[in-house]
Amino acid sequence: MRNKVQKSLTILSFFLIFPFFMMIALFFNASSSSDCSTGSKSSSSIVSSDGASSSDWTKDGSVANQTARKVFESWVSKGLSGASASGIVGWVNSEGGFSMIGRAEGHYGTDLATNSIAYGVVPIGLSYYTTEAGGGIYQFTPYTKYAPLGDSKWENVDEMNQFVANLIIKGDWNASLDLTGGNHTFQQMAQMTNPQEATLVWQAYERGSVAHINQEQKKSDSQKAYDMFNGSNYKYDESKFKQSFGSSDSDSSSSSSSSSSSKKSSCKNHGGSGAWSEDGTGEVSYGEYSAWKLDDLPADLKQYAIDPRSLGMSYRESTGWNAIAYSGGQCTDLSASLMYALWSKDGKHPTQTSGNGYQVVGNWVSAFGGSTSEASAGAVFSQTPSSAGGSAGHTGVVSHVFKNGDILVCEQNYSTLSGEDKGFGKYTWSYRYVTKNQLSNGYSFYSPSQSGYSIVNEAKAIG
Repeated sequence: MRNKVQKSLTILSFFLIFPFFMMIALFFNASSSSDCSTGSKSSSSIVSSDGASSSDWTKDGSVANQTARKVFESWVSKGLSGASASGIVGWVNSEGGFSMIGRAEGHYGTDLATNSIAYGVVPIGLSYYTTEAGGGIYQFTPYTKYAPLGDSKWENVDEMNQFVANLIIKGDWNASLDLTGGNHTFQQMAQMTNPQEATLVWQAYERGSVAHINQEQKKSDSQKAYDMFNGSNYKYDESKFKQSFGSSDSDSSSSSSSSSSSKKSSCKNHGGSGAWSEDGTGEVSYGEYSAWKLDDLPADLKQYAIDPRSLGMSYRESTGWNAIAYSGGQCTDLSASLMYALWSKDGKHPTQTSGNGYQVVGNWVSAFGGSTSEASAGAVFSQTPSSAGGSAGHTGVVSHVFKNGDILVCEQNYSTLSGEDKGFGKYTWSYRYVTKNQLSNGYSFYSPSQSGYSIVNEAKAIG
């Protein structure tokens, strides 16, 4: 999960005011860092911020400029147009910047030894972060999703570019978050001819906090990249694109790949009203990390999305939240309250409000008996800390199991889409598509049906 905010460019302004003195400082820092015990962080063929002579990415020949060019060339080599690649460069410049490839978030110095994750520097996040902070030119958040502390990959721009491409291949693209409002797929972005439009579409990958995104700066930077790197000379190359990303749009690739290699779920109705509780049914095209606010849920998912309001739970009000686990704004609150409202036995509802997110399923097993189970409509789920990207883990409720084994979940406190930690607000929920491949990494489930509970008849989907 990401917690992206626009990074400070104070140090860049400082360089512009005092270039002579800072170049001297950079020279001595680079000289001393080359003797660190961690050794060389990149091969001679890879652009590295070690020994950087300038942080001005618009200055031809500077290390920052070379790094920016590496990003541009990496994407056009995969078939993207020059405008699309420039859009990515423009966005990245206000994320981690190009002056230091492995920069740790919260560190704004000029030498590698005290600012690069490659040298074991721990990123520092903002006060509202619930996961580790980010790092690198793309500001991977949490940084652990890319590489551990001290790994030489933090000073290898080629590795970073390919890592992002691999995420997109796996479906890490949410077209509904496109800042242009056009819901562009990645392949559509790859064909764009306007760098300022392309950079806004890149939010479908970044999924940052919109309140902290300076769109005008990103558009300006993308235009600079387009002009500097002669973006008009690079047209969309479909053969290269298909060779790099496959023949179908990336936002459906993950689902198709998982469905072809996994066993189909059997059709089973768990109660309630509508198709949402009929496991093993429905075919849609979404990939990993696709997630939506309540009001942004795509039309083809509404029939599979459990609506807590049908159970008396208010959105943004405490009414109907009858099993508060913490404050009303955490993932455990939605999990406990929705499970309480959703299930019943002999007129009584199950209550389980103990534990952090990763402990919830185990606590349901302890409280009501049975064992962990496969994903099913109405089951509570837990994610381990490593899977969720935070020490408390995560929890929510399964809304539907699709024909290919992927699932739709209802949850609170995911990204900036719901919950109080991200500033959205208490007593809210959002929806997320989770692929079969993801389920094998840190997810567990429990259904109260093992203990004689049934889903109440009032439970309905949104549409």
